[in-house]
Amino acid sequence: MLYENWLQTGAVNAQNTPDCPPLAGHIKTECLVVGGGVTGLHAALRLVLAGKQVTLLEKTICGGSSSGQSGGFLTPESEEDFLKLIRRYGKERAKLIYRAPSEGVRLIVDTIQTYGFQCDMRTQDSLYFSNKRSHIDAVEEEAEAREENTLPFQLLNKAQLQQVHPGKGYLVALRYPGSYGINSFAYCQELKRLLLTKGAAIFEHSEVHTQKGNTARTNGGSVSAEHMLICMDKMKTEFNRELSKKFYHIQTYLTVSEPLTPEQMRALFPSGELMCWDTPWDYIHYRPVAGNRIIIGGSSPWTAYLPYHKRSSSVISSFVNKLKRAFPAIKDTEFNQYWSGMIDVTKDLVPIVDYDKDTKSIQYAMGCAGLNWAAFCGDYIARRVIDPTQTEDLSAFLGAHRKFWVSHSLQSILGKRISFFINHVYELLRR
Repeated sequence: MLYENWLQTGAVNAQNTPDCPPLAGHIKTECLVVGGGVTGLHAALRLVLAGKQVTLLEKTICGGSSSGQSGGFLTPESEEDFLKLIRRYGKERAKLIYRAPSEGVRLIVDTIQTYGFQCDMRTQDSLYFSNKRSHIDAVEEEAEAREENTLPFQLLNKAQLQQVHPGKGYLVALRYPGSYGINSFAYCQELKRLLLTKGAAIFEHSEVHTQKGNTARTNGGSVSAEHMLICMDKMKTEFNRELSKKFYHIQTYLTVSEPLTPEQMRALFPSGELMCWDTPWDYIHYRPVAGNRIIIGGSSPWTAYLPYHKRSSSVISSFVNKLKRAFPAIKDTEFNQYWSGMIDVTKDLVPIVDYDKDTKSIQYAMGCAGLNWAAFCGDYIARRVIDPTQTEDLSAFLGAHRKFWVSHSLQSILGKRISFFINHVYELLRR
Protein backbone atom coordinates (compact mmCIF):
# COMPACT_ATOMS: atom_id res chain seq x y z
CA MET A 1 0.00 0.00 0.00
CA LEU A 2 1.05 3.59 -0.69
CA TYR A 3 1.11 5.87 2.38
CA GLU A 4 -1.08 8.74 1.14
CA ASN A 5 -4.21 10.45 2.44
CA TRP A 6 -6.75 9.84 -0.32
CA LEU A 7 -9.18 12.32 1.23
CA GLN A 8 -6.73 15.20 0.93
CA THR A 9 -5.24 14.43 -2.47
CA GLY A 10 -8.70 13.94 -3.96
CA ALA A 11 -10.10 17.13 -2.43
CA VAL A 12 -7.12 19.28 -3.40
CA ASN A 13 -7.17 18.06 -6.99
CA ALA A 14 -10.95 18.42 -7.32
CA GLN A 15 -11.44 21.89 -5.85
CA ASN A 16 -10.07 25.36 -6.40
CA THR A 17 -8.91 25.81 -2.83
CA PRO A 18 -7.78 29.32 -1.88
CA ASP A 19 -4.30 29.70 -0.48
CA CYS A 20 -3.88 31.65 2.74
CA PRO A 21 -0.47 33.22 3.45
CA PRO A 22 1.42 32.89 6.73
CA LEU A 23 1.15 35.63 9.33
CA ALA A 24 3.65 38.48 8.94
CA GLY A 25 3.89 41.30 11.46
CA HIS A 26 1.63 42.23 14.36
CA ILE A 27 -2.13 42.68 14.10
CA LYS A 28 -4.99 43.34 16.50
CA THR A 29 -8.39 41.68 16.25
CA GLU A 30 -11.57 41.21 18.23
CA CYS A 31 -11.51 37.39 18.25
CA LEU A 32 -8.54 35.12 17.60
CA VAL A 33 -9.11 31.44 16.86
CA VAL A 34 -6.05 29.19 17.12
CA GLY A 35 -6.50 26.01 15.08
CA GLY A 36 -8.05 25.37 11.67
CA GLY A 37 -9.67 22.01 12.25
CA VAL A 38 -13.42 21.49 12.57
CA THR A 39 -13.45 22.89 16.13
CA GLY A 40 -11.69 26.13 15.24
CA LEU A 41 -13.50 26.59 11.93
CA HIS A 42 -16.93 26.23 13.56
CA ALA A 43 -15.93 28.64 16.33
CA ALA A 44 -14.87 31.16 13.68
CA LEU A 45 -18.07 30.62 11.69
CA ARG A 46 -20.34 31.29 14.64
CA LEU A 47 -18.37 34.44 15.47
CA VAL A 48 -18.35 35.94 11.96
CA LEU A 49 -22.06 35.24 11.56
CA ALA A 50 -22.58 37.25 14.76
CA GLY A 51 -20.67 40.17 13.24
CA LYS A 52 -17.41 39.66 15.11
CA GLN A 53 -13.99 40.51 13.66
CA VAL A 54 -12.20 37.15 13.43
CA THR A 55 -8.62 36.09 12.78
CA LEU A 56 -7.70 32.39 12.54
CA LEU A 57 -4.20 30.92 12.77
CA GLU A 58 -3.48 27.38 11.53
CA LYS A 59 -0.11 25.61 11.74
CA THR A 60 -0.44 23.81 8.38
CA ILE A 61 -3.55 24.20 6.21
CA CYS A 62 -7.16 24.16 7.36
CA GLY A 63 -8.11 20.52 7.85
CA GLY A 64 -4.46 19.50 7.55
CA SER A 65 -4.28 17.62 10.85
CA SER A 66 -6.73 15.31 12.65
CA SER A 67 -9.91 16.74 11.10
CA GLY A 68 -8.72 16.12 7.54
CA GLN A 69 -7.45 12.64 8.32
CA SER A 70 -10.84 11.46 9.60
CA GLY A 71 -12.94 8.90 7.79
CA GLY A 72 -15.89 11.32 7.89
CA PHE A 73 -18.16 9.17 10.09
CA LEU A 74 -20.67 11.71 11.31
CA THR A 75 -23.00 10.15 13.88
CA PRO A 76 -25.15 11.40 16.77
CA GLU A 77 -23.09 9.18 19.07
CA SER A 78 -20.42 10.12 21.55
CA GLU A 79 -17.32 7.95 21.71
CA GLU A 80 -19.48 5.85 24.05
CA ASP A 81 -22.78 4.05 23.60
CA PHE A 82 -25.79 5.64 25.27
CA LEU A 83 -25.96 2.81 27.81
CA LYS A 84 -22.35 3.48 28.85
CA LEU A 85 -23.15 7.15 29.32
CA ILE A 86 -26.07 6.22 31.61
CA ARG A 87 -23.85 3.95 33.69
CA ARG A 88 -21.30 6.68 34.06
CA TYR A 89 -23.37 9.84 34.52
CA GLY A 90 -26.90 8.69 35.33
CA LYS A 91 -29.88 8.99 33.01
CA GLU A 92 -30.46 12.76 33.03
CA ARG A 93 -26.82 13.71 32.71
CA ALA A 94 -26.35 11.08 30.02
CA LYS A 95 -29.11 12.70 27.97
CA LEU A 96 -27.35 16.05 28.28
CA ILE A 97 -24.01 14.64 27.12
CA TYR A 98 -25.72 12.67 24.33
CA ARG A 99 -27.32 15.84 22.97
CA ALA A 100 -23.95 17.55 22.46
CA PRO A 101 -22.61 15.38 19.61
CA SER A 102 -26.13 15.18 18.17
CA GLU A 103 -26.13 18.97 18.01
CA GLY A 104 -22.71 18.77 16.34
CA VAL A 105 -24.17 16.60 13.59
CA ARG A 106 -26.98 19.08 13.06
CA LEU A 107 -24.52 21.98 12.85
CA ILE A 108 -22.44 20.27 10.17
CA VAL A 109 -25.39 19.05 8.10
CA ASP A 110 -27.14 22.43 8.27
CA THR A 111 -23.95 24.21 7.21
CA ILE A 112 -23.44 21.87 4.24
CA GLN A 113 -27.03 22.27 3.10
CA THR A 114 -27.26 26.02 3.71
CA TYR A 115 -24.12 26.90 1.77
CA GLY A 116 -24.11 24.08 -0.78
CA PHE A 117 -20.77 22.60 0.26
CA GLN A 118 -19.26 19.98 -2.04
CA CYS A 119 -17.88 17.43 0.40
CA ASP A 120 -19.52 14.13 -0.56
CA MET A 121 -22.18 14.21 2.15
CA ARG A 122 -24.14 10.95 2.20
CA THR A 123 -27.05 9.90 4.38
CA GLN A 124 -25.99 6.58 5.87
CA ASP A 125 -27.76 4.92 8.80
CA SER A 126 -25.43 3.56 11.45
CA LEU A 127 -25.16 -0.21 11.90
CA TYR A 128 -23.59 -1.46 15.12
CA PHE A 129 -23.15 -5.21 14.69
CA SER A 130 -21.68 -8.23 16.40
CA ASN A 131 -20.12 -11.31 14.88
CA LYS A 132 -19.32 -12.77 18.28
CA ARG A 133 -21.91 -14.54 20.41
CA SER A 134 -20.28 -13.21 23.56
CA HIS A 135 -21.00 -9.65 22.39
CA ILE A 136 -24.68 -10.09 21.54
CA ASP A 137 -25.72 -8.96 25.03
CA ALA A 138 -23.90 -5.65 24.53
CA VAL A 139 -25.93 -4.88 21.40
CA GLU A 140 -29.21 -5.94 23.00
CA GLU A 141 -28.55 -3.88 26.16
CA GLU A 142 -27.86 -0.81 24.06
CA ALA A 143 -31.19 -1.41 22.28
CA GLU A 144 -32.99 -1.61 25.64
CA ALA A 145 -31.41 1.66 26.80
CA ARG A 146 -32.48 3.37 23.59
CA GLU A 147 -36.02 2.06 23.87
CA GLU A 148 -36.33 3.23 27.47
CA ASN A 149 -35.16 6.71 26.49
CA THR A 150 -37.21 6.91 23.27
CA LEU A 151 -34.21 7.03 20.94
CA PRO A 152 -34.84 5.67 17.42
CA PHE A 153 -33.41 2.25 16.53
CA GLN A 154 -34.08 -1.14 14.96
CA LEU A 155 -32.73 -4.32 16.53
CA LEU A 156 -31.99 -6.72 13.68
CA ASN A 157 -31.68 -10.47 14.15
CA LYS A 158 -29.50 -12.57 11.89
CA ALA A 159 -32.16 -13.06 9.22
CA GLN A 160 -33.05 -9.36 9.15
CA LEU A 161 -29.39 -8.40 9.08
CA GLN A 162 -28.84 -10.53 6.00
CA GLN A 163 -31.32 -8.33 4.13
CA VAL A 164 -29.35 -5.12 4.70
CA HIS A 165 -25.74 -6.19 5.31
CA PRO A 166 -25.20 -9.93 4.76
CA GLY A 167 -21.75 -10.34 6.29
CA LYS A 168 -20.57 -13.88 6.82
CA GLY A 169 -20.95 -14.68 10.52
CA TYR A 170 -22.78 -11.44 11.40
CA LEU A 171 -25.29 -12.30 14.15
CA VAL A 172 -27.17 -9.25 15.39
CA ALA A 173 -27.13 -5.50 14.79
CA LEU A 174 -28.49 -2.20 16.02
CA ARG A 175 -29.51 0.20 13.27
CA TYR A 176 -30.31 3.86 13.90
CA PRO A 177 -30.76 7.00 11.77
CA GLY A 178 -29.29 10.49 11.96
CA SER A 179 -25.79 9.69 10.68
CA TYR A 180 -23.97 10.92 7.60
CA GLY A 181 -20.70 10.44 5.79
CA ILE A 182 -18.59 13.36 4.55
CA ASN A 183 -15.14 14.01 3.14
CA SER A 184 -13.83 15.76 6.24
CA PHE A 185 -10.90 17.47 4.53
CA ALA A 186 -13.13 18.86 1.78
CA TYR A 187 -15.53 20.08 4.47
CA CYS A 188 -12.75 22.00 6.23
CA GLN A 189 -11.68 23.56 2.96
CA GLU A 190 -15.26 24.61 2.22
CA LEU A 191 -15.53 26.17 5.69
CA LYS A 192 -12.31 28.08 5.03
CA ARG A 193 -13.67 29.35 1.74
CA LEU A 194 -16.89 30.47 3.42
CA LEU A 195 -15.07 32.26 6.23
CA LEU A 196 -12.95 34.18 3.73
CA THR A 197 -16.05 35.36 1.91
CA LYS A 198 -17.52 36.48 5.24
CA GLY A 199 -14.48 38.63 5.98
CA ALA A 200 -12.45 36.45 8.35
CA ALA A 201 -8.66 36.76 8.17
CA ILE A 202 -7.02 33.31 7.89
CA PHE A 203 -3.28 32.71 8.10
CA GLU A 204 -2.03 29.19 7.33
CA HIS A 205 1.44 27.79 8.01
CA SER A 206 1.36 29.96 11.12
CA GLU A 207 1.90 27.77 14.15
CA VAL A 208 1.40 29.52 17.47
CA HIS A 209 4.51 28.81 19.52
CA THR A 210 3.79 30.90 22.59
CA GLN A 211 0.90 32.75 24.17
CA LYS A 212 1.24 35.51 26.74
CA GLY A 213 -1.99 37.00 27.99
CA ASN A 214 -4.17 37.76 24.99
CA THR A 215 -1.31 37.78 22.50
CA ALA A 216 -0.29 34.75 20.43
CA ARG A 217 3.09 34.62 18.68
CA THR A 218 4.10 32.73 15.56
CA ASN A 219 7.46 32.59 13.82
CA GLY A 220 6.39 35.45 11.54
CA GLY A 221 4.37 37.72 13.79
CA SER A 222 1.82 38.05 16.55
CA VAL A 223 -1.88 38.65 17.11
CA SER A 224 -3.48 40.44 20.06
CA ALA A 225 -7.19 39.87 20.63
CA GLU A 226 -9.99 40.75 23.02
CA HIS A 227 -11.05 37.11 22.98
CA MET A 228 -8.82 34.10 22.30
CA LEU A 229 -10.29 30.67 21.43
CA ILE A 230 -7.64 27.96 21.46
CA CYS A 231 -8.67 24.90 19.44
CA MET A 232 -5.29 23.42 18.58
CA ASP A 233 -4.37 19.76 18.70
CA LYS A 234 -1.06 18.20 19.74
CA MET A 235 -0.47 21.01 22.25
CA LYS A 236 3.21 21.23 23.11
CA THR A 237 4.55 21.50 26.63
CA GLU A 238 6.18 24.86 25.93
CA PHE A 239 2.80 26.33 24.95
CA ASN A 240 1.04 25.42 28.20
CA ARG A 241 2.79 22.97 30.49
CA GLU A 242 -0.17 22.15 32.74
CA LEU A 243 -2.88 21.93 30.08
CA SER A 244 -0.74 19.86 27.71
CA LYS A 245 -0.66 17.10 30.35
CA LYS A 246 -4.40 16.58 29.92
CA PHE A 247 -4.21 15.41 26.28
CA TYR A 248 -2.67 12.51 24.45
CA HIS A 249 -3.66 10.77 21.23
CA ILE A 250 -4.90 7.50 19.79
CA GLN A 251 -3.40 6.43 16.48
CA THR A 252 -5.85 5.02 13.95
CA TYR A 253 -5.50 3.84 10.36
CA LEU A 254 -7.65 4.29 7.27
CA THR A 255 -7.59 2.85 3.77
CA VAL A 256 -9.75 3.18 0.68
CA SER A 257 -10.58 0.59 -1.96
CA GLU A 258 -10.34 0.78 -5.70
CA PRO A 259 -13.78 1.44 -7.30
CA LEU A 260 -16.20 -1.44 -6.75
CA THR A 261 -18.57 -2.71 -9.38
CA PRO A 262 -22.30 -2.10 -8.80
CA GLU A 263 -22.66 -5.84 -8.13
CA GLN A 264 -19.98 -5.76 -5.45
CA MET A 265 -21.55 -2.74 -3.77
CA ARG A 266 -24.95 -4.47 -3.74
CA ALA A 267 -23.34 -7.54 -2.20
CA LEU A 268 -22.29 -5.39 0.75
CA PHE A 269 -25.33 -3.11 0.95
CA PRO A 270 -28.29 -4.70 -0.86
CA SER A 271 -30.85 -2.20 0.45
CA GLY A 272 -28.84 1.04 0.63
CA GLU A 273 -25.68 2.54 2.07
CA LEU A 274 -24.76 2.12 5.74
CA MET A 275 -21.85 3.07 7.97
CA CYS A 276 -20.82 0.09 10.06
CA TRP A 277 -19.03 -0.72 13.32
CA ASP A 278 -18.45 -3.95 15.16
CA THR A 279 -18.32 -4.41 18.93
CA PRO A 280 -14.67 -5.02 20.00
CA TRP A 281 -12.50 -2.27 21.51
CA ASP A 282 -10.31 -2.16 18.39
CA TYR A 283 -13.41 -2.05 16.20
CA ILE A 284 -13.49 -2.02 12.42
CA HIS A 285 -15.55 0.75 10.83
CA TYR A 286 -16.33 1.25 7.17
CA ARG A 287 -18.71 2.94 4.76
CA PRO A 288 -19.14 3.76 1.04
CA VAL A 289 -17.49 6.93 -0.28
CA ALA A 290 -17.23 8.77 -3.61
CA GLY A 291 -16.36 6.77 -6.70
CA ASN A 292 -18.06 3.57 -5.53
CA ARG A 293 -15.27 2.92 -3.06
CA ILE A 294 -15.19 1.68 0.53
CA ILE A 295 -13.25 3.44 3.28
CA ILE A 296 -12.15 1.24 6.19
CA GLY A 297 -10.73 2.33 9.54
CA GLY A 298 -9.37 0.61 12.59
CA SER A 299 -6.82 0.66 15.36
CA SER A 300 -4.68 -1.75 17.34
CA PRO A 301 -3.67 -1.70 21.02
CA TRP A 302 -0.09 -2.27 19.84
CA THR A 303 0.07 0.98 17.87
CA ALA A 304 -2.73 3.15 19.31
CA TYR A 305 -0.59 4.76 22.01
CA LEU A 306 2.75 5.01 20.23
CA PRO A 307 4.26 8.51 20.56
CA TYR A 308 5.00 8.66 16.83
CA HIS A 309 3.32 7.91 13.49
CA LYS A 310 3.83 4.22 12.74
CA ARG A 311 3.91 3.93 8.95
CA SER A 312 2.96 0.31 8.54
CA SER A 313 0.06 -1.13 6.59
CA SER A 314 -0.10 -4.26 8.77
CA VAL A 315 -2.81 -2.95 11.12
CA ILE A 316 -5.19 -1.73 8.45
CA SER A 317 -4.47 -4.77 6.27
CA SER A 318 -5.80 -7.00 9.05
CA PHE A 319 -9.11 -5.09 8.97
CA VAL A 320 -9.25 -5.27 5.19
CA ASN A 321 -8.79 -9.03 5.34
CA LYS A 322 -11.46 -9.25 8.03
CA LEU A 323 -13.96 -7.49 5.76
CA LYS A 324 -12.98 -9.63 2.76
CA ARG A 325 -13.64 -12.79 4.76
CA ALA A 326 -17.10 -11.48 5.66
CA PHE A 327 -17.85 -10.49 2.03
CA PRO A 328 -16.23 -12.84 -0.52
CA ALA A 329 -17.53 -10.60 -3.33
CA ILE A 330 -14.64 -8.19 -2.62
CA LYS A 331 -11.94 -10.79 -1.93
CA ASP A 332 -9.90 -9.64 -4.94
CA THR A 333 -10.46 -5.91 -4.45
CA GLU A 334 -7.30 -3.83 -4.07
CA PHE A 335 -6.76 -1.27 -1.31
CA ASN A 336 -3.87 0.79 -2.60
CA GLN A 337 -3.67 3.79 -0.24
CA TYR A 338 -3.61 4.04 3.53
CA TRP A 339 -2.85 6.73 6.10
CA SER A 340 -2.75 7.15 9.85
CA GLY A 341 -4.15 9.82 12.08
CA MET A 342 -3.47 10.77 15.68
CA ILE A 343 -6.74 11.77 17.34
CA ASP A 344 -6.39 13.98 20.41
CA VAL A 345 -8.17 12.51 23.43
CA THR A 346 -8.58 13.07 27.13
CA LYS A 347 -8.36 10.33 29.74
CA ASP A 348 -12.12 9.81 29.72
CA LEU A 349 -12.60 10.47 25.96
CA VAL A 350 -14.80 13.51 26.68
CA PRO A 351 -13.45 16.87 25.40
CA ILE A 352 -12.07 19.57 27.65
CA VAL A 353 -13.85 22.87 27.08
CA ASP A 354 -13.07 25.52 29.65
CA TYR A 355 -11.99 29.07 30.38
CA ASP A 356 -8.40 29.88 31.19
CA LYS A 357 -7.78 29.69 34.92
CA ASP A 358 -6.94 33.42 35.06
CA THR A 359 -9.35 35.04 32.60
CA LYS A 360 -12.60 34.35 30.77
CA SER A 361 -11.30 36.16 27.69
CA ILE A 362 -9.36 32.97 26.84
CA GLN A 363 -11.07 29.62 26.22
CA TYR A 364 -9.86 26.15 25.31
CA ALA A 365 -11.70 23.49 23.32
CA MET A 366 -9.50 20.43 22.91
CA GLY A 367 -9.55 16.66 22.84
CA CYS A 368 -12.65 16.68 20.64
CA ALA A 369 -12.56 13.09 19.38
CA GLY A 370 -15.10 12.94 16.56
CA LEU A 371 -16.32 15.50 14.04
CA ASN A 372 -19.60 15.82 15.92
CA TRP A 373 -17.92 16.79 19.20
CA ALA A 374 -15.53 19.10 17.34
CA ALA A 375 -18.32 21.08 15.69
CA PHE A 376 -20.33 21.31 18.90
CA CYS A 377 -17.40 22.45 21.05
CA GLY A 378 -16.24 25.09 18.58
CA ASP A 379 -19.74 26.50 18.30
CA TYR A 380 -20.19 26.32 22.08
CA ILE A 381 -17.14 28.43 22.98
CA ALA A 382 -18.07 30.97 20.31
CA ARG A 383 -21.57 31.28 21.80
CA ARG A 384 -19.97 31.94 25.19
CA VAL A 385 -18.17 34.90 23.62
CA ILE A 386 -21.31 36.24 21.93
CA ASP A 387 -23.69 35.86 24.89
CA PRO A 388 -22.55 33.73 27.84
CA THR A 389 -25.84 34.29 29.69
CA GLN A 390 -27.71 32.40 26.96
CA THR A 391 -25.25 29.49 26.78
CA GLU A 392 -25.79 26.38 28.89
CA ASP A 393 -23.04 25.73 31.44
CA LEU A 394 -21.47 22.33 30.78
CA SER A 395 -18.40 22.80 32.98
CA ALA A 396 -19.40 19.90 35.22
CA PHE A 397 -18.82 17.53 32.30
CA LEU A 398 -16.31 19.36 30.11
CA GLY A 399 -14.25 21.31 32.66
CA ALA A 400 -10.46 21.08 32.65
CA HIS A 401 -10.27 20.29 36.37
CA ARG A 402 -12.50 17.24 36.51
CA LYS A 403 -10.96 14.18 38.15
CA PHE A 404 -9.70 11.05 36.40
CA TRP A 405 -8.99 7.60 37.78
CA VAL A 406 -5.29 8.00 37.02
CA SER A 407 -4.56 11.26 38.79
CA HIS A 408 -2.20 13.92 37.51
CA SER A 409 0.22 13.16 40.34
CA LEU A 410 0.29 9.47 39.41
CA GLN A 411 0.70 10.46 35.76
CA SER A 412 3.87 12.35 36.70
CA ILE A 413 5.30 9.01 37.85
CA LEU A 414 3.92 6.71 35.14
CA GLY A 415 4.27 9.09 32.22
CA LYS A 416 1.57 10.30 29.86
CA ARG A 417 1.42 7.34 27.47
CA ILE A 418 1.00 4.66 30.16
CA SER A 419 -1.38 6.82 32.20
CA PHE A 420 -3.75 7.38 29.29
CA PHE A 421 -3.67 3.71 28.33
CA ILE A 422 -4.49 2.61 31.89
CA ASN A 423 -7.26 5.17 32.29
CA HIS A 424 -8.86 4.17 28.97
CA VAL A 425 -8.75 0.49 29.95
CA TYR A 426 -10.32 1.40 33.31
CA GLU A 427 -13.09 3.36 31.61
CA LEU A 428 -13.74 0.44 29.27
CA LEU A 429 -13.84 -2.21 32.01
CA ARG A 430 -15.95 -0.32 34.54
CA ARG A 431 -18.73 0.12 32.00
